[in-house]
Parts: sequence; structure tokens; C-alpha cells
Amino acid sequence: MQDERSTVQKIKSFLQAFSEFLRRPKTIFDIKDRLRLLVLFVVVIAILEGMLCYFENVK
Repeated sequence: MQDERSTVQKIKSFLQAFSEFLRRPKTIFDIKDRLRLLVLFVVVIAILEGMLCYFENVK
């Protein structure tokens, strides 16, 4: 039981530290990389929506 609690605590601690790391960019390069990733996600979502519209109209 103690191992489960320590594992859960470790996971919670890791997730908290990781989310804190993601919130604070350290350099200008981090900001540029995050912007590129955001643009990539937007493009992928737009392509998927376009494919859905295309396949809906084909039927």
C-alpha cells in the first residue's frame, strides 16, 4: 500500500514539475519552437477537418 502511495505521489510531482516547465519558456528559442508546434497543430487540425468535409460530401 505504501508503494502505491509513493508511486502516485511521484507521478503527481512529476506532472506538476512538467506542467510548470511547459509554462515558463527559458529562452527565445523555446518560444519559437512552441510557436512552430502550435502552427503545426493548427495545420494538422485544418487538414483533418478538410478531409472530414471531403468524405462527407463524397457520399
